[in-house]
Amino acid sequence: MGCAQSRAAGAALHPKLLGRSESGKAKVVSESIPEARLETFLVLRVLRADLLRSFDAYGKMDPFTVVEWLDRRGSRKEISRTRIDWNADLHPHWDHTCRGQPFKLGSEDEVEFQVLEGNVIGRPTFCGAARVTVDELLPTNFSMEGTSAGPVTELELRLSAELTGHVFVQALLVASADRSDERLRLTKVDPVMFEGPIERLGVSGGSAAFFKLRLKGSRPPDYFIGKDLSHAEDEVTFYEEALSLRRRPGSAGLGQLLGYTLEYAGVLSSTEETPSGEKKTELLVMRNLRSGCAKLRLLDIKIGQKTAQAGWQGKSRAAALRQSVVDGVTNSSCEGFRLEGFDGRPPALESMDPLLDLGMTGNAKMAKKALRVMLQRMTAAEMLLHWLDVHQEPADIEDGQLTSRICTAELAELACHEAVRQLCGLAVACRRSPVPQKWIGSSVGLSFDASLPKRSTAQEEVRKSTLVCTFDWGRSELNTIDKHMLMSEKDQLDRGEFWRYYMGGIDRLAWEAARAYRHRFSCKKWSLLTFKVCDFDSMSENDFIGRLTVPVEETPERTADLTSKDGNHVVGENAWRGSASLTFSITWRRYPKPSRLLGAWRVQLKRAQHLPRQDKMQLRTTSDPMCEITACAEDPNGLLCLRQVSSVKVRHLDPEWNEVFDLPVLEEDYLEQALEGAAPGLGQDLQGLFPPEKMPSWMRDQMNPQTRSPGRSSSFSRSSNSETEVLERALEGWKTRLDAASSTELTPSASARSPTRSVGSPTRTAVPEQQGVNRETTAATVATAATTEPGEAEPDDTRWIVRVIPEEARTGHREIPALRRIGDSEAREEDDGPAHEAGIVTACRTDYEPDGPPAMTPIRTVDEREAQRAMCWDFSCACMPT
Repeated sequence: MGCAQSRAAGAALHPKLLGRSESGKAKVVSESIPEARLETFLVLRVLRADLLRSFDAYGKMDPFTVVEWLDRRGSRKEISRTRIDWNADLHPHWDHTCRGQPFKLGSEDEVEFQVLEGNVIGRPTFCGAARVTVDELLPTNFSMEGTSAGPVTELELRLSAELTGHVFVQALLVASADRSDERLRLTKVDPVMFEGPIERLGVSGGSAAFFKLRLKGSRPPDYFIGKDLSHAEDEVTFYEEALSLRRRPGSAGLGQLLGYTLEYAGVLSSTEETPSGEKKTELLVMRNLRSGCAKLRLLDIKIGQKTAQAGWQGKSRAAALRQSVVDGVTNSSCEGFRLEGFDGRPPALESMDPLLDLGMTGNAKMAKKALRVMLQRMTAAEMLLHWLDVHQEPADIEDGQLTSRICTAELAELACHEAVRQLCGLAVACRRSPVPQKWIGSSVGLSFDASLPKRSTAQEEVRKSTLVCTFDWGRSELNTIDKHMLMSEKDQLDRGEFWRYYMGGIDRLAWEAARAYRHRFSCKKWSLLTFKVCDFDSMSENDFIGRLTVPVEETPERTADLTSKDGNHVVGENAWRGSASLTFSITWRRYPKPSRLLGAWRVQLKRAQHLPRQDKMQLRTTSDPMCEITACAEDPNGLLCLRQVSSVKVRHLDPEWNEVFDLPVLEEDYLEQALEGAAPGLGQDLQGLFPPEKMPSWMRDQMNPQTRSPGRSSSFSRSSNSETEVLERALEGWKTRLDAASSTELTPSASARSPTRSVGSPTRTAVPEQQGVNRETTAATVATAATTEPGEAEPDDTRWIVRVIPEEARTGHREIPALRRIGDSEAREEDDGPAHEAGIVTACRTDYEPDGPPAMTPIRTVDEREAQRAMCWDFSCACMPT
C-alpha cells in the first residue's frame, strides 16, 4: 500500500486511539504477523420459507424458525432462532445468520429447521420441520482459507407425513485464525513518503477537514488524501481492524467484503502551515478518489433505512430521534438508501435550484441545505439518471473524431456496465459474510471520470476510473466470528436486523443500476419518442405544460404543436400568438466498428415557443420550463423506457435549449456479461426482472402496434396487477437470484440450470470403495463428476474416472477440474496426468492407519437418478492400500 509503520516510539497520539501506552505515547508496532491456527466454522443462513397452508385461525401468520444441531450421539441443542416475521403469512423472509459452529469433515451431524407460527397468547404453533445432514448442505468444492458458500438448498417441511412447505437455507464454511489474544495496534505511516507541509482542502459534508498530500515515488502524487483524525477517531478503529483482518490467513471469511472498503494506509503525523505558524496535525491516510480523474462524478449514498440508534457508538437519544425523522422523510424509508452528496453534478441538475420557488437564490448557506434535502429525496432512478447524464458535460466530439476517441454515450455505457458489475459483486459479497454486520450510517461511493479517453485505451481507462467503494465508518462495527459467538442472543438479533437493512439497500441499489443499464443500453430499435414540457417546481411536483410524441426516425428540423393530456392544443399565454410549440430534429450517428454500440439516434432539442405561464402562485407572468425526453421500445424481455431531462430555463416562455440527447442502439447486449462477471448465474433469463419506471397509460397506448410480436399479447398490455406488485415481484426475484448466485461453487452453465439444490428423501447409492491406490497415500481428495442426463441409459461398462490428489498437493489448488464418467473401453485413452483410473471408490471418515485397514465408512452419497447437471464431490478420505 505504500506505507510503513513507524519505528519511533513516543509519538504523541490522541487519548482515544488504539495502540498506545498509559502515558499516551505510541507503542513500537511490529510488522511481523505471528502464525495462527486456522479453525473451520460452519455458518448456516436461514433465508426464507414457502408454506402451503395457514396454521392461524384468522389473520396472517407470524412465522419464525428454530435451528437445532443434532450430533451423531443423538444429543440436541438449539443454535439459533430467527426473528418473527410479522404478518408475513405464507412467505416469510428472515435472512438470518446462525451462530457459527466448529466444523469437522465427516462428523455425520445433522441440522433440523423447525418453522413455527408465533402466537400472542399461548405457545407457538408447529408448522413443520426439515432435517438434513451437514454434508448435504456443504459446497462441493471448498477452500480451507476464506469463505466457501454452498448453494441455496430447498428443504421439505413436514408435519408427520404431511408436506407443509419448503424452507430455503445455505451453508458457509469459514476458516478463521484464532487471534483472541492479539492486540489491535495503530498503523503509522512514515512521513518521509510525503512532501510537506500539508495543505488544507476544506470540509466535505461532515465536520472533518481534508488535506492535500503529495506522495513520493511511482504512484501519482495525489493518490492519497488526509482526513483530520481529531474528527475521525471513530473511524480509525474500524480501519485498523479491517487492516488486521486482511493480514490474517483467510481474512476471517471477510476478505471479499473488505475488498470494497476504501483503501487505508494508516495514520500520518505531519505539519500544517497556518497564519500563526506550523501546527502539528494527525491525519487518516486513505485513497483519494479524485486521483487520476479530469472530472470526477461521485455519488455519496448512505445505506440503510435506519441510519442511527440511540446509545450506539455515543449517539444520544435526541440525535437518534432527529436522524429517524430524516430517515422517514427521505428516500431511506422508501428504497433503503439516500443520496447525501453529488460531486461533479451535470449542468441539468445544477440548473434545478431548490430555492427557486422561494426566491432565495442569493443565500448560499440556505441553498446548500436545500440542495442536500433535494438530493436526499431523490429516488435511485433519478440519481442514476443524473449520474449518467453526459449530454452537456463533457463536451461531445465531432463525427470526424470518432475513430480516435469515444463519444459521451459510449463513456456512459462503459461506466454503467462497470458499476453494475461491482455493485452486484458487493451484494453477493454481503451474502458471503459469515456474520451479520452493524454498519449504521456507512456510505457507498459510486464514481467515474467524466472525460473522453482515446478509443484504443477507453475500456481500460473507464473501468479503472469507475469505482464502487464503502466508507464512512464512524458509527459502524466490524464483526467477526470470534466476536459474534460471544454475543448474547439479543445482540445477535440486533446485528441481524441492521445487516438486513444494509443488505436490502445494497440489493436495491444494484438492481436499480442493472435496470438503468438495461433500459438505456439494451435496445436494438427505438420506436417512439415523447417530449414532455413541464414547469419546474422546487417545492412540489412539476406542472405539466404539454407533450409531443413522434416516431424515432430521421427527422429534419421540425416545429410541432404541444398537446394537453386530453389531446387538445396547448394555448399560449397570449392566444393571439398561437399554440405552444416545440422545435426539434432527429439524426442517426453510426459509431466505428470497435465500439460496443452500433450507434445512436441524436435528438436535438432546439426550443419551445408561446408557453403558458405556470408560476401564478408566485405572482409571476412566466414559467420555468424544462423538457423530459422519453424513448420507448419493446424487445423479447419486455418494454424498454429511457428517460432524460434537459436543463431548466428560469422565467422563460420561449426557452432556447439547443441540447442534444443520445438514444443508444446496441451492437450486442452486455448486461448479461456484467451480471455474470459479478457472480455466475446472475445474468441468466432476465425476463420480467427489470420493469420500466412508472409510465402513464397514454404512453403505452401510443406505442407502435407493428412492434408487437404476432400471436402473443404485448408485454406492456394492461394487466390486473398494479405496477407496485410488478415491482415487488421483480425485487423478490432479484434477491432470490442473488441468494443463489452467492454460492462459491457455481459455474455459469450449472447455475443457469440449477439455481437451488433440493434435498428430499430419494434413494441414495454410496460411492463404492477405492482400490488400486499406492499404500503410501494416507489421505487424499477425491473428485468425481457425472454427466449423464436424467432418463439417459447408462452402459453396463460405465465406471468412474477418479482424480486422487494428496492433501499436500491440494493446498495450492483452489479448484479441481471435473472429470466425466466414461466407458470402460475409453478409460485408458481419457486418463492422463495425475488422474488415476479406478473402477470403485469409497470415501472414508477416518484417516488411514499404516498398521491396519481403515474403517470404510461412506460419508458422501449421491442419487444418480437426480443428476440434472455435472455433479462434483470433493472430500478428504483415506485410501485402501493395494
